[in-house]
Amino acid sequence: MRLLLALPIIWYCSIASAYGAAWTIHGGIKNESAYFISAIHRWDKIQNRLEVKPEAMLGNGWQFRSRALLWYDAAMDIQASNSTDLTAGIKQHYRTATQLKEAYLLYEGDAFDLRLGQQQIIWGKTDGLRMLDVVNPLDMREFILDDFLDSRIGLVAARLNWYPDTDTEQELELLVIPDAQPAQAAPAGSRWAFTTPAAPTGLSVQQLASEQPNWSTKNTEVGAAWRANINGWDISANYFYGWKDTPNALRNMLPGVLQVKLKHFRMHTIGGSFSNAFGAFVVRGEMAANLREAINAQGSTFANTVQRKTTLNAALAVEWSRYNWTINSQFFIRHIDGWNNILLEPKDSGFWTLRIATDFMHETLKPEVLFLADWSAGGWLARPKTSYAWNDNITTTFGADIFGGTHGFLGQFTNNDRIYLESEYTF
Repeated sequence: MRLLLALPIIWYCSIASAYGAAWTIHGGIKNESAYFISAIHRWDKIQNRLEVKPEAMLGNGWQFRSRALLWYDAAMDIQASNSTDLTAGIKQHYRTATQLKEAYLLYEGDAFDLRLGQQQIIWGKTDGLRMLDVVNPLDMREFILDDFLDSRIGLVAARLNWYPDTDTEQELELLVIPDAQPAQAAPAGSRWAFTTPAAPTGLSVQQLASEQPNWSTKNTEVGAAWRANINGWDISANYFYGWKDTPNALRNMLPGVLQVKLKHFRMHTIGGSFSNAFGAFVVRGEMAANLREAINAQGSTFANTVQRKTTLNAALAVEWSRYNWTINSQFFIRHIDGWNNILLEPKDSGFWTLRIATDFMHETLKPEVLFLADWSAGGWLARPKTSYAWNDNITTTFGADIFGGTHGFLGQFTNNDRIYLESEYTF
């Protein structure tokens, strides 16, 4: 179905090319190599990646834009297979990939823009964690370590941006997405797979077929966002009716057997964002309420292992920039309204982040460190890195990803500390 939707766009671009469309192509060649330095020492990846971004001016206000990634991970052939975290199936998952991130037609009118095709839709004001930015699911093959631009899964959508008032920079965005998709988790058993609870003693686990959204009229997602600049404040109001990207685990106890079925549920997300600059300081924030979000719960039947609750999410960020230095701190909180002790999530949870960055040698040498702490479960992640721009086209980055804690969202990867080296040539 996704290919069939792309065919009219390809056909249109072919016809336009025959009439003198102006094509350009940008992209890059990149090597990303990472080595685990805790627990089992081995290569995590030696990924050689090609990025291509063909674009065209088709005439009569129409443009074509696209972005695709292709890569081969040599670590999957260098490292020996094992029966735990590097099986033949896990190697196959990581060895090669071809991902079409975007391929859409853009029409720019006097007071509106229209995008038709596969695209990424970015909402929100915060960095690193998502509250309003819930439209595109994520490919979590490397947990949250990939840049969101690379980990977001492109969705086929119709997107209209209307600009009714240029004085206040008002904008209204409407979305229709027939291409509902779930997030892509790391393969079970791999070092980036989420920890799953062990089955009770004496029970075998029977994994049933999962229920997830797909290309269907009944699965269509819709959204709307209003944005404006009022007295220096960039504000937005957002609404999205879609599928929760990650599934809930439904469980059913039978004599000697624990049945498990992964199922995705719909929810409404209502919220907004704000930001403003005060001299060297920038203040940003987001709020989002997920109505009827599915939360895992204790229970013994499919019917009682999930409860529907309203979750309240908020974030506040303060950033200071001066003398080539940037210091950014963010605080995130998640609250489950109507919480009870049957739920498998705490009533309140959240994260705190700190990013410090600077540059030297006329912005060619750029060190920074990002620290992310889970203040409810106790885990943390430190990400120091330094990049050096040899020229306008070649950049090298050396860094590390260091995890702490013993459990929770971050602590579960305490044995996945790694160092990495990246080299990229852009054209």
